[in-house]
Amino acid sequence: MAKMTLSALIALLLLLNAGLVAQDEIVPNHPELVWKTIETEHFLVHYHQGTQRTANNVARIAEDIFPHVTGLYDYEPDSKVEFVIKDTEDYANGGAYFFDNKIDIWAENLDYVLRGTHNWLLDVITHEYTHIISLQKALKTSRRMPAAWFQLFGYEQERRPDVVRGFPDVLVSYPISNIVVPVWWAEGVCQFQNPTRRFDYRDSHREMILRDRVVTGEVLTLDEMGTFGKNSIGNESSYNQGFDFVRYLADSFGDTVVTRMAQAASGPLRLNFKGAIREATGKDAEALYRSWIDSKDREYRENLGSILDNPVIGDGFVEEGIGNMFPAVSPDGQKVAYLATGESPSLSRNDLEIQDLASGKITKVSGEVTRNVAWSPDGRYLAYSKLTPVIPSFSLYNDLYVYDSQTRETHRLTRAMRARHPAWSHNGKQLAFIVETDGLTHLTTIGLGENPDAFFAAKPDWQDLYFNFETSQIQDEALDEEAARKMAYRGTSVKQLTHYTDGRQIFHPQWSPADDYLVFDTSLDFGRDIARIPANGGEVSFLLEAEYDERYPVFHPSTGELWYACDETGIFNIYSLNLETGEKKAYTNVVGGAFMPSPSVSGDLFYSLYKDQGYKIFRIREAKALARSDLAYIENYASRVPDLGQIDQSLKNPLPPQNYRRGYSKLTFMPRVLVDYGTVKPGLYVYTNEMLNKISFFAGGDINKDREHDLFGILELKTFGGPNVFFEAYNQTAKIKDSYDLAGINASPEVDVSFNLLQTNAGLAGLLPAWKFGTLMYRLEYIYSWYRAKLSSTGFTDPASGQFVAFAPLRYSYLRGHAGSLYLRSQKREPSYYGTINPRHGRYASLRYTYEYNNYLKDFATDRQVGIEVYDPVKFNKLELNYEQYLPVPGTRYHALNLRLQGGFIDTEVDSFFHFFAGGLVGLKGYPFYSIEGTRMAVGTATYRFPLIRDINKQIGNVFLGSVFLGGFYQYGYAWRGNELPTDDFLSTAGVQLRLNTYSWYFFPTQIFAEAAYPLKEQINQGVTYPQEWKFYLGVLFDFDLRLEKRGLRLLR
Repeated sequence: MAKMTLSALIALLLLLNAGLVAQDEIVPNHPELVWKTIETEHFLVHYHQGTQRTANNVARIAEDIFPHVTGLYDYEPDSKVEFVIKDTEDYANGGAYFFDNKIDIWAENLDYVLRGTHNWLLDVITHEYTHIISLQKALKTSRRMPAAWFQLFGYEQERRPDVVRGFPDVLVSYPISNIVVPVWWAEGVCQFQNPTRRFDYRDSHREMILRDRVVTGEVLTLDEMGTFGKNSIGNESSYNQGFDFVRYLADSFGDTVVTRMAQAASGPLRLNFKGAIREATGKDAEALYRSWIDSKDREYRENLGSILDNPVIGDGFVEEGIGNMFPAVSPDGQKVAYLATGESPSLSRNDLEIQDLASGKITKVSGEVTRNVAWSPDGRYLAYSKLTPVIPSFSLYNDLYVYDSQTRETHRLTRAMRARHPAWSHNGKQLAFIVETDGLTHLTTIGLGENPDAFFAAKPDWQDLYFNFETSQIQDEALDEEAARKMAYRGTSVKQLTHYTDGRQIFHPQWSPADDYLVFDTSLDFGRDIARIPANGGEVSFLLEAEYDERYPVFHPSTGELWYACDETGIFNIYSLNLETGEKKAYTNVVGGAFMPSPSVSGDLFYSLYKDQGYKIFRIREAKALARSDLAYIENYASRVPDLGQIDQSLKNPLPPQNYRRGYSKLTFMPRVLVDYGTVKPGLYVYTNEMLNKISFFAGGDINKDREHDLFGILELKTFGGPNVFFEAYNQTAKIKDSYDLAGINASPEVDVSFNLLQTNAGLAGLLPAWKFGTLMYRLEYIYSWYRAKLSSTGFTDPASGQFVAFAPLRYSYLRGHAGSLYLRSQKREPSYYGTINPRHGRYASLRYTYEYNNYLKDFATDRQVGIEVYDPVKFNKLELNYEQYLPVPGTRYHALNLRLQGGFIDTEVDSFFHFFAGGLVGLKGYPFYSIEGTRMAVGTATYRFPLIRDINKQIGNVFLGSVFLGGFYQYGYAWRGNELPTDDFLSTAGVQLRLNTYSWYFFPTQIFAEAAYPLKEQINQGVTYPQEWKFYLGVLFDFDLRLEKRGLRLLR
C-alpha cells in the first residue's frame, strides 16, 4: 500500500513562499532594549533607550509636515502611522512599510558619498512619510491586500507503485501586484517632496551623478530607471534621475502632477506606469523622457565649456571598481593607503589596501572598513574603523583598529564605542575620532602613551567606559544598560572634546601641524563647513563657512596649508587655504567631482575623482594652482542652496512617553490560485506582524473541489530575550486510488485512500559568533509527525467461489514520529553585480543533525477491533551536509564555476520510507527523485555558467528583462546502504541550464530557470528500471537557489 509524507508540502512551501516572509533570515532581536512610545494627533513614535532626542524630533517634524504631504496628494491614511526609531547599529536609512502604516528610522545621520549633506531628520521623515501617502494613493485596492499569487506545481512521472506522486519538476510562483509604480517615481516624488515643506534639493553630488551619465552617454533609460538590482551607483541613479525627472514634470505640468500620476497608477488594469504618465499629462512617457534628457544635455554642455577646454585631473592610480576612495599618503610619501570596492557592486564593501609606490605591490589590510584612514607619523601604523558585531546583542558598531605594517598584526583599540574617522597626531601620542549615538556626533581623542611601539607591543589593558544617554557624554562611572551604552578602550585616556546636542554633525578630524588644534568638517543643514577646536577642547571657530559645501580638510605635509574639497562653482574640486593670508587656490578642474585630497611631501596630490560612474583615485604630480576662472560652471552657485533658517534639534520639553504596548499591523490577505497535479486549488495567505517585529504570524491554505487541502501556520516570537522561539504546523490531505494485493487470489480490488498528514515544529533560532566562518545561524527544534490514512469500503468477487467479499472502511495511523534537530548555516556570498544569477565569490554551508524516534506501521493485529496498528520502533541518528563554493574563472570577467557537495548519513538500517533520495530537481537531475535511495548519500555538482545576453534592460508589459546566463553542469553521486562505498554504482548526469533574471511590477524579483539533464547510465531501484532519457525542469520563483534543508522535514514520498 502506498504511503505519503509531508515532503512535497513543506519543501514546496519553502520554495514558493520565499520572498513573502523571510522566515529563515535571523535578525538580532535586542532583548536589552526598553521601548517607550510618544503619541501625537496623527502618529505613534516608538523608541528605545538612547534615542529620546531623535524620537521627539521625529514626532514634531511628522506633525509639522502632515497637512502639507497629505494635502498635496489629497489623501490621509486610515490609521495613525507608527514610527520605529532604531540605533542598534552604525547605519543610516529609513524604510516605509506602506502596507503596514509603519516607518523605520535609524537615528544615525546619513553620510553617503553619492549624496550631499542635508539635515537628516527633516529630510528622512518627509521622504518616508511621502512614501506612505504617495504609494497608498497609487494602490489598486486596499493596503491589506499587497498582491495575489498564481502558483503551479508539475510532477515527475513516477514509475514506482509505492510512490503516490512524483517529486516536482515545475515550480511557478508569480505575483499579481496591487501597486504598479517604478522606482524612479516612488523615490523621485519623495525627494521632490512638496512645495511648502521641502527639505531636499538637487545638491552638487546629485547633479554630479546625472551630469556624468549625460556627458558619457550612460543615462539610464526610462525602463532602467524603473527597478533596482544594479550596483550602488546604478541604484542611486534610479533615485537620482527619478528626482530630476519628477522635478521636470512638475515644472512642466504643475506640482499636482505627482498626485495625478498616483491616481492614474491605481487603475485596476494598469500593467505599467507609462500609461499613468500619459493619463496624467496627456503626453507620451518616452517623449517626455527624451525631452528631459535633451534639456539636461543642453544645460551641461553650455555650462561645461571652460572646464572641457581646461581639464586638470592627473593620471589614474586606482580605477578598477566603483568605489576607490579616501587615499592617504604615508608621511614619507612612499605608500598610499585607500579604500577599494574591487568587483563588489556595493559602495559599503570597502577593502583597505596599501600600495607601495616604488614596487606597485598591493597589501590588503582588512575588509568592511568605513570612511577615512590615518597613518602614524613614522608610517609604521595605519588606523582605521571597521564594522564589528557586538556580542551578545549582535549590534554592528564601528570600532578603531590599528594595522602594524612591520609585523602585519592588527590591534583593536575600542569595543562598542561607535568610533570612526580616525586621525593620528603628529607626535604619535593620540588618535582623534568621532563617536556617535542618538544621531549626535562627538569629537573624541584617545591617548596612546609616550611610546606607541611599546604601547602596541604590550598586552592589551582594556578599560570600561559608559556613554550616558541623558547627558550625551562619555564617563567612567558605571550605569545600567537603560541609562548608558557600555564600551571599552585600550589606551591611556579618552577625552570628549565636543558636546553638540542640537544635531550638528562632525566629520573627518585632522590635527594641525603643531598638534595644538584640530580641524573638521561639520554640518547642521545643507552642505558642510570647516571648523577648528583647541586640541584639549574649547571654543569652536569656523575657518570656512559658506552656503556651498566645504569638506575633507587635510594639512599639506610641507607647506602647512589647509587642503579641502569644495563645490563653490557647483562642481567639487580640490582647493587650498593659506591660514595666514587667507589666499585660496584650486588644483583640479573636473567634469565629475574631486574629493578626499591627500597631498604628499613631494607635492603630488592623490584624490578621489568621480568619473565614468564611479570613484577612481587619481594622482596629479607636482600639483600646481590653476586659474580660478577656468573652473567656472554655475555663476553664484551658493544662491541655489536653500536656506532652512535656524535649526536646533536638541531635546527640549520632551513629549511625555508611555511604556510601549504591542501593536500589530492589520491582518494582510493575499489570494492565491494553485494548480496542483491537474486540479485547481484556490487559497489564501494571511500575515501580520508586531510593530517592533517581535511577533509575526504567517499562514496559508488552499483547497480543491475534492476537498484536498494544504494548510500551514508559522508563529515566530522574539519576546523572550536571546533566541527566537517558533511554532509551526503543516497539514495536508490527499486522495488517491490504490488497490489491494491479495496473496493467492487473482483479484486486485480498487480502493479509495485518503491521507491526512500533520507535522508540527517548535524550537529556537538565533545567531552564534564563529569568527572563521562569519556568523552562524542555528535552529534547534523538536518535530512531531502524525501520518494517517483512511481506506474506503470496497470489495470483489472471488473468482473461485463466485462470492462477493466485502472490505469495511479502515482508518489507521502509519507513522507517529518524534525528532530533535540542530541546524547550522553559514553564508558568505560576496556581492557582485550578477551575484544572484551567477555568484562568483563566497560560499554557503549548512549542517543538520537529527535524532529520530518513530513508531512506524508494521502490520495490523487480527485479535482486536480498536488500536489494530502494530508498530516497529525506528530510531536513528542522521547527518545532512550541504556545501557550496563560488569561484571566478581566471581570465574572465563574468564566468563562474560553482561547486556543490551534498551528503547524508543514517547510522543504521531503516525502511525505505526514511531513506535519503538523491535524484530529481534537488539532486542528480538526470534521474527521478525516488530512483536513487539509501542510508548514505553523496552528490557532487560542478556548474560552469557565463552570460549569454547581458543587460537586456527592456520593459515588456509588467516585466523588466535583465540578463540571460547559460550554464553547463556535471554531477556525480549516489545513495546507498551499508558502510562500503559502492563506487561502481555511482551515477553521473550532464546537463544545461538557462537562467533569466527579471523584475515584475517593478519591485518583485522574478527568477526564471529551465534545465535539461541527461543520465549517463541506466538506474534500477526497487525493481523499477530508469532508462537513459532527458529530464526537464522549469521554475519561476523569487530566487534561483533550491535548497530544502532549512526546515526539519523528510524529503520522502
